[in-house]
Amino acid sequence: MKPTKGKLSRINPVEMLPWVLAVLTLIFLIRAFRKRPLPGRLKPKGRFVHEDPANSEAREERRRDFARIVNTRRDICVLTSSARTPTVLAIDLVSDGSINEDLGNLAQAKLKLWLEGELGEIPGAVDRHAASQWAVVDRLVYFISVSPVFDFLIQSRVQPMTLQARYLLMVSSTGQIRVAWYAFATDKVVPGATSGPFVLKLVSEDLSSGDRGGRSYSEFKYTANQTRETDMDRLIAKQIPLILKGIDADAWDAYLKA
Repeated sequence: MKPTKGKLSRINPVEMLPWVLAVLTLIFLIRAFRKRPLPGRLKPKGRFVHEDPANSEAREERRRDFARIVNTRRDICVLTSSARTPTVLAIDLVSDGSINEDLGNLAQAKLKLWLEGELGEIPGAVDRHAASQWAVVDRLVYFISVSPVFDFLIQSRVQPMTLQARYLLMVSSTGQIRVAWYAFATDKVVPGATSGPFVLKLVSEDLSSGDRGGRSYSEFKYTANQTRETDMDRLIAKQIPLILKGIDADAWDAYLKA
């Protein structure tokens, strides 16, 4: 007895459409979430050191850079025990558009006054007798300038084209002072781009430390991560709870690793 041949059912294209869309969506998501290698020589976490300026010309250049960044009235924000959300650094500079030595010196002097006001509320945080030689102000200005970030990118072999760069000046409840630099980076220049697929964060050591053993450089820790975020302010806002742990209790480890 011959086996009965079954009839092959015809495939209905309409019925298959949801399955095709599901497969295409899955492929898209896999590609979207696929981890890309970090640009250049960057690792997810690392250390960076940068020398202080070696002469008066270099120091003057850092002060001019600092004044330019202050004048954006956007790119330097502060976080303190009283300012619990990023607030633009309250330094007003009068400028005709040119950034000269006088404006650089004025910016540094006003930073010193602002810092004295913040630390004046913390017992023992300010030595009034040593204020004229207050190294922390110099260290802040040295970092919030072009050279350290540019050298970090070049040393890491990352294209020196960053987007939405921001500085956070953080003062803890005990008087520790740290600065963080954030920026979007890319491994491929895209004309007209406003963000990149990677976010870099570079955080200084406690710059208020008086005794550095005679060394003439500052130490930093960095993180580099792939991101889908396109707005730097939103990205920083997600790290505020970790920053506040450092500000309130000098517990910085979780933030440095984030």
